[in-house]
Amino acid sequence: MSLWDKVRNARNYVRERRGPDSYFRYKRNREDEREVAESGRERAREYAEHDRVEAERGRDYEERYTADRQSEITEKRAEQAEENEPDA
Repeated sequence: MSLWDKVRNARNYVRERRGPDSYFRYKRNREDEREVAESGRERAREYAEHDRVEAERGRDYEERYTADRQSEITEKRAEQAEENEPDA
């Protein structure tokens, strides 16, 4: 048996050991699944953070808008009250 035959046999042996049912394939698939799951969790955290920031921004806008609108209403009422007062 020549050296090349021994190398070919060794390569075939390794290839057979790493077949579809091998531990190496199982381990690689598990690592891939773990990475996919982790990236999914990371995306979910990012989306939740984005939604929280958007909700907070919306509440801040509503509070500012309500306060501004309320101040405009009180100014208009004060102007109307001044206009309706009879001059003494």
